[in-house]
Amino acid sequence: MPPKTESIEGENKIVHFEETPIMSTYLIAYCIGHFESIETKTPEGVVFRVWTVPGKKELGRFALDVGSKVLSYFTHYYGIPYPLPKQDMIAVPDFSFGAMENWGLITYRETALLCTDKSSFQAKARVAYVVAHELAHQWFGNLVTMEWWKQLWLNEGFATFMGTKAVDHLFPQWSSWTKFLTDNIFRALKADSLRSSHPIEVDVSVARKIDEIFDAISYAKGASVILMIEAALGSEGFRKGLNIYLNRFKYGNAVTEDLWQGLSEGSGVSVASIMDTWVKQMGFPVISVEETAEKGKFKVTQNRYLAAGDVKPEEDTVIWPVMLAVSSKSHPKPVFVSFTTRSAVISVAVEDPQEWVKFNSGQTGLFRVKYTDTLLQRLGSNLMQLSPEDRAGIQSDSFALAISGDIPLTSYLQLLSYYKDDTNDTVWSDLLGNLSSIRKLFSGTSASHNLEKFVLEVSETIGKNLGWISPPGEDESRQSLRGLVLHARGSCGDAEVIAEAKKRFEQYLTDRTSLPADLQSAVFYLVVSTGGEHELNQMIEVYKNSTLPAEKVTALRCIGASKNVDLLQRALEYMMSDEVRMQDRFILLYAVSSSSHGRGLCWNYVKSNWAKFPEKFSHNLLPRVISYTCENFTKPEEAKEVEAFFSVNKVEGTERTLAQTIESIYSNASILSRNEKSVIEWLSKH
Repeated sequence: MPPKTESIEGENKIVHFEETPIMSTYLIAYCIGHFESIETKTPEGVVFRVWTVPGKKELGRFALDVGSKVLSYFTHYYGIPYPLPKQDMIAVPDFSFGAMENWGLITYRETALLCTDKSSFQAKARVAYVVAHELAHQWFGNLVTMEWWKQLWLNEGFATFMGTKAVDHLFPQWSSWTKFLTDNIFRALKADSLRSSHPIEVDVSVARKIDEIFDAISYAKGASVILMIEAALGSEGFRKGLNIYLNRFKYGNAVTEDLWQGLSEGSGVSVASIMDTWVKQMGFPVISVEETAEKGKFKVTQNRYLAAGDVKPEEDTVIWPVMLAVSSKSHPKPVFVSFTTRSAVISVAVEDPQEWVKFNSGQTGLFRVKYTDTLLQRLGSNLMQLSPEDRAGIQSDSFALAISGDIPLTSYLQLLSYYKDDTNDTVWSDLLGNLSSIRKLFSGTSASHNLEKFVLEVSETIGKNLGWISPPGEDESRQSLRGLVLHARGSCGDAEVIAEAKKRFEQYLTDRTSLPADLQSAVFYLVVSTGGEHELNQMIEVYKNSTLPAEKVTALRCIGASKNVDLLQRALEYMMSDEVRMQDRFILLYAVSSSSHGRGLCWNYVKSNWAKFPEKFSHNLLPRVISYTCENFTKPEEAKEVEAFFSVNKVEGTERTLAQTIESIYSNASILSRNEKSVIEWLSKH
């Protein structure tokens, strides 16, 4: 709250603040230090400020503009005024969380609040989203607070969803709902495909376990479920229901059932009957689709999906209430069909029995879809007739089905031939991410080199079209895609890309404005990964001297990109030095452990130096140390070694992360043993 009175009494300054509204104690914050600020006012008269350490306040201009507009947007969207006279946001130099929604004084790590107009698209998009996420909390979390941590998703799932909605309102050209797929839906599906996952609503009886549920389930699955609710109810019924809920429980606590009641009243639909299963049950289904002999009739069957692919009968008892969106070539507008049984035959409007039909049209449903080969081939052959969301969904579902063994991994690789002419950044982001996962799995096999050649072949057209130069007026997301594709091609040995990256890095060292921010990650990575000690030293200097938060993090990550084990060892030692902030050490750890050259080295380093980690990493980041270091292992004996080590070196609050990591290793081993021979053979012919 703003100061009420200030006075000097001897050597002390006494400040009395205005009284706060009724609020939860975890939302109170004080920041004491040397800060400077920039300021504006919302149209509703709320004072809005961004605070930084001296010398950085101008880096907060973008966040100030976005934040003041978002606060006003939410005021009108919810139909409830922001209840405080001011809103401060402050960049904290060393902050282990991304941000914290303290009422009226939101704290951020610098990369989540500070950028310039020359920053990369990813950096600006991150700032815009995190600011919107935290401001969404001023209603969902602060005005109405969850009753207990069991309902954490009411805070984080809604802030994730509403943050995306606000960014899409301010920057419709960014296609935020398409990016929502990779940021949230696909992320949620991956996390929830493990036996060691948990329901969105999970009982928390021990305080030390609270940190563990600030995860992809509470955030990403929670937000994805809300997207399903809005799609089922319609935007106006959904919005009206939120207004009822927020007004009814403002300055108090609520549970999930209270939200369902408000949404039901606002929409006239019984929400609990649709959504309870999604919130209270772990997991999700895969819906198998096959044609019947009758035109426009399709048989759909739902079963539990697990990444391991070995679902037991007792694990497949839940029937998920699915609002199944379906479209076809002749009727491309999605039509929702209620699917609440194990299997059913549904009708789809088609004019030609041979035309494509898309299930989960628009990708608003939280499930996977398995098509017959014929149905999938029709979609692939007409891929560019589909929306970016549907193109991304087909590719992502096929990868997940290959992971679980429902289809051969070679079938997924074959599908990618249809994507060579795609130009959407979200589609390519997920596609290249999945290929990177496959490369990690096969990094120690004879398929490794041919996989690199395959990536170069798949990305050849998009690589040539994008080049290195951004033409005037180019869409920002395309600038981001350029960096992504160059990074992928260079890491797979494209000699021209590597040579150009080295040339541009030399120019950058003499003129820091010569390298567009969207290319920094690719250029920095390729210089270090193909270089030696000299290039590593250069990157350390870039890290030490950069004043831009996002650039600094990019340089830190690339310090771990070397293929030389001695230099990777040095990177790990640098990670633990005082030159790297506690909040950022996990970034370098992840970089080293992500490569086949650093994986074993990183694990040995963690084991040998484990006693130092609790003092060098904040407690909430220790789960990441476990998962980042070990989740890419591919041998059962490695899973046993990890389990044995942490059974002796226990860390309270990491039990679920450890279980998920061990399960992931066994899954990796299963995928590799099931596909290694066929992938090697397939790649030799393609």
